[in-house]
Amino acid sequence: MRIFIFSILFSVICLSAKSAERKPYIDFSFDSSDLFYRGELRIGLYQDYTLDTERITHIIVVGSAVKEDSNGFFQSGIARAVRYKEIWPDHQVVIMSSPEVKDRRDEEVFNDFNIPVIKKINKTFTAEIFLGELSQFSRIASLDFYGHSSPWSLKLGKANASISPEIYSNQLINLRPHFLPDAYITLNSCNSGYYTAPDLSRILEIPVAGSLTSSLLERIESDGKWYKEDDWSKENYVTSNPFSFNENISCDSGVCWRMKPGHANYSSYWGTFNEGGLSFSKFFCNFEQKNTAKCEKAMALSLLTFPSVKPLSKKPSLADFKDVAFDWICSTFKNRSRFQECVKGINAAILRGDLIYQSHTTTELNCNFKTCNATVVCKEKKIGKGPKGGSCKLNAAVADQPTNAAREMLSFLKGFELL
Repeated sequence: MRIFIFSILFSVICLSAKSAERKPYIDFSFDSSDLFYRGELRIGLYQDYTLDTERITHIIVVGSAVKEDSNGFFQSGIARAVRYKEIWPDHQVVIMSSPEVKDRRDEEVFNDFNIPVIKKINKTFTAEIFLGELSQFSRIASLDFYGHSSPWSLKLGKANASISPEIYSNQLINLRPHFLPDAYITLNSCNSGYYTAPDLSRILEIPVAGSLTSSLLERIESDGKWYKEDDWSKENYVTSNPFSFNENISCDSGVCWRMKPGHANYSSYWGTFNEGGLSFSKFFCNFEQKNTAKCEKAMALSLLTFPSVKPLSKKPSLADFKDVAFDWICSTFKNRSRFQECVKGINAAILRGDLIYQSHTTTELNCNFKTCNATVVCKEKKIGKGPKGGSCKLNAAVADQPTNAAREMLSFLKGFELL
């Protein structure tokens, strides 16, 4: 049974983006427009200056940093935008955001990364505004979200401006024809795999990837791998990224940060989910299909533009594709050998045929293309409505012999054959 899905508040969030650079400089000058700030939506274009709603479009949505975090979400979106243009230079990349970065005005965040704002909506970036803007595009190839979330909703903008797919199911159903047949969605945010990703997949009838734990910022290092804040090493610090793109690009351009699920169970504002988790972003294809080809091809397409350990081409070699797929599934750690242990473990599980390998560091959930068989249960607030922060836990079907990682790899490889 779904708990409190219609009354979600976002007074507190689950991920800190404070470490991401460029470090915003503080402007103490007074601006009277701040008195009227409402978290307005800005729509920008990456490497284009004219919006064409009939053009094949990749939409990147950057959620609010709630004026507490730096521009890590925004930079993660930029890194994906670069890959989209490298693979599909004739496609359009649209960035929708009310970034609300700490000590930075929204317009300045766009300007910092040379993203021209071609449209401004003088209203708070709410679900209604978001869905209305999506409906303008007739050929959506992908949608990527970077930001804060609860297990039930994605935080779009100021205050309680969020979207829960269940609440907006009718509007989302009307958007089905706007997505291309091979379209996909990735939700780079905490706990988005419990309800939001499976619900979006069911309603839109496209593959959607979501997290089953915290989603954390990762930075590229000199060994060509990405590491979370607790696993960084100063001696491997880089000021440019020669690994993930077709060219060596300065980190000041926003290409040295990305988001990826953590390698431990979620423990933050909503509660501690000791009952289980998953340390990679899980794809859901929660809709009727004669076979899994649609799902698996879209999964493979998503990897082509994932900021990773190397830039893939439209038709990559199997070896290169597998390197990026392992980067998607396996976590890096302070202990540098742990990543390779995951690669070996998945390969061995596939070779044996039993597919048993535990990639998550603690209890692993039992997932498939429709669900991870876990329900978030919370106490209700004594004052007001909605779940009480810190009270939530999982009712979960734990996988004693998990096969999640090996099955996801096999799906990626099947999708590779369809590229």
